[in-house]
Amino acid sequence: MLARITSPSRALTALTFALALTAGCGGPDYDLTPVRDAGFRDAGRDAGPRDARPKPDATADAGTEDDAGAPADAGTPEDAGTPDSGVERDGGPPPDGGPPPPASIFFVGNSFTLQGPVPDLVHALAVAAGFPEPNVDYRAVGGQSLGFHRNDTSAEAAPPRIDEGWDAVVLQDLSTRPTDSAGDPAAFKDDATWFHDRARTANPMCRVFLYETWARHPAHAFYPGTFADPADMQAQLRTHYFDAADNYIPMNATIPVDVTVAPVGDAWELSLAGGEPRLHAADDYHANAAGQYLNALVIFSTIYGRSALGLIPIGVAPDVATDLQTTADAITGQTRPTPIAEGIPFDVGETVRLDVGTVEDATWPGLLDRGSAAGPIPTVAGAPTSVIVSTYGFDGEQDGGRSDNTLGWPAEVSSDTFWVGSFAGHEAALQREAGVLVGGLADGAYDVTLFASRVGDDGGNGRLTRYRIGGATQDLEVSNNTSNTIVFEDVAPTNGRVQIAVTVSPAGTGRFGYLGALLLTRVQ
Repeated sequence: MLARITSPSRALTALTFALALTAGCGGPDYDLTPVRDAGFRDAGRDAGPRDARPKPDATADAGTEDDAGAPADAGTPEDAGTPDSGVERDGGPPPDGGPPPPASIFFVGNSFTLQGPVPDLVHALAVAAGFPEPNVDYRAVGGQSLGFHRNDTSAEAAPPRIDEGWDAVVLQDLSTRPTDSAGDPAAFKDDATWFHDRARTANPMCRVFLYETWARHPAHAFYPGTFADPADMQAQLRTHYFDAADNYIPMNATIPVDVTVAPVGDAWELSLAGGEPRLHAADDYHANAAGQYLNALVIFSTIYGRSALGLIPIGVAPDVATDLQTTADAITGQTRPTPIAEGIPFDVGETVRLDVGTVEDATWPGLLDRGSAAGPIPTVAGAPTSVIVSTYGFDGEQDGGRSDNTLGWPAEVSSDTFWVGSFAGHEAALQREAGVLVGGLADGAYDVTLFASRVGDDGGNGRLTRYRIGGATQDLEVSNNTSNTIVFEDVAPTNGRVQIAVTVSPAGTGRFGYLGALLLTRVQ
């Protein structure tokens, strides 16, 4: 049923072999404390129990906008489209020779899988690209290796989940284990072979992917000691991941082999050679939002055999997303465009609604974490759509809004928001921009309704927030708001997308801008 995709272009991957990064200092590997679920919520897919997972950047303290904290950097939005390749949406063989899309994908890993979480990002990319929605799940435990997973006997362990028979299985080992200087490459390859055989025994058509990880930042303490420099660490990772796929597993597997490297670490090396954007989190070895997005792009492209160019941005500004998509394509060598099928139209008068913030309400689809995505989102009446919403640039979340709204909405919807801004004051806040990208829209016209609420007026500064769609802007005073919304009327999508920028309004004196709810009503 499933065809094997080609390995990444060795000619393109070889470009990274010679790249050298600057050496530096830092600290050893450690576990991350997992927290609540993130990503897709009440968006029409059936998902089993998940492991607890950290926020997109577990090393940065987002806090609330009334706490002291340093907001992450945000880029300047600029959208990009992509052509339709005509891939069938029913899961059959694509007409252009690409691999059939998998109906199910299972990940095994640790915090490098948990952050994002990468499986949820891959799910979002696949759906937004126009492929049939895959069942995606994972077993990921911070700080652990494939050896831990192989011997895990807990109720949530990976081996019995693998036995369920997945179309694709993605294996990610401890970030130093496939190295000579700080790990045990032989054990990594033996465990990868064991999981490969188990996955393909459960489903003989399963494709197995090795999720190659990345070198530490040049400022990490690994250099120059454990490794000479990041290029040395990445070279060791690359050597053993590709040796596992090209030699060890084919020579030692007990069943026919289907294994491919997803060269994530190589993509990091190529991207970081250009300097920006930063991919590492503050600890100099986990991934920030941009790194998580690049991880998902490479894994998506490797599994689906498609170019990453034109995929929906998640957690990063559209222009940054385009740069990372270009990097991913340079490493995977994929050139076939994604389907980006026409959006599924819903009836005039019907509404898609989204709760933005940390407090969950079962009746509203929503986003629990900044820098995440949700969808496909059904209409309020329950009609299916292809609408996917992603965010970027928000500096934090808060649940201090007014719960006593007069709009007839659940208290959970009005009491939480994402925020963007700066503790340094109004002028600094004006340099910050966040945004929401609504994708998967059919041609037509839509009214976009926005709402946010926050108790108090921030010491008299107010909370005047500006929203922008195209060249149109509107302001909303969020302080103690219980009833006011702003509406952009007759908005026409561009390439199936509507981009909403969220900033502090220059007409006020506030330090923070907010978004708590979004409604999209088709009017034409």
